[in-house]
Amino acid sequence: MTAAVAEGIGTARARFGRYAGALAARHPSLTAVAAAHPAEHHAGSHPAEVEPHSAAAQQLELLEAFTQGAYSAPDFAHDWWEARRVSQANGERLRGPLADLFGRVFMLLEDYSVDPELAEPGDLSDTDLRTAVTAAWNTFGQFSAERSGHVSPRGED
Repeated sequence: MTAAVAEGIGTARARFGRYAGALAARHPSLTAVAAAHPAEHHAGSHPAEVEPHSAAAQQLELLEAFTQGAYSAPDFAHDWWEARRVSQANGERLRGPLADLFGRVFMLLEDYSVDPELAEPGDLSDTDLRTAVTAAWNTFGQFSAERSGHVSPRGED
C-alpha cells in the first residue's frame, strides 16, 4: 500500500477525511468511511506537537544533541537515517515548518559521506554538516519563536 500512496498512508487518510467532510452534504456515507480509517498520527508542525516516544521525537533529540556538540557527525547521520526509516514505517507525519526542517536536514545528509574515503568533491565535512544543521535548527527556532511565542525549538518557554 505504501508504494501506491507516495505521500504516505497517514497523509492520504487525513486528506480523505478532509475531503469526506467537504462532501458530507452530498455524500454522507463518506464521513463514516473516513471515521473508520483515521490517520494514526497527528501531523505536528512544532516540536511540542510531536508524540513524545515517536521516531520524530528521537530525531528532534538527535538535532538538539548534534547542534550542541554532544554527538559526532557520523553517529548523527547514522542515527538520523535509522530514526527517519522508523518514522516513515510508523506513518508519522509532519507538516509546515517542522517538515521543512526535517527536509532540510535530509538534504544536508544527502551531501555528506559518513566514510571520508567515500566522500566526493563538494560533499560536506563533519564540521560543514554541523554548521549547516545548526543554522537550519537555529532558523527553525527563530521562526518557531516568532509564530508561537516559544523561545526554544524544543517548545520550551
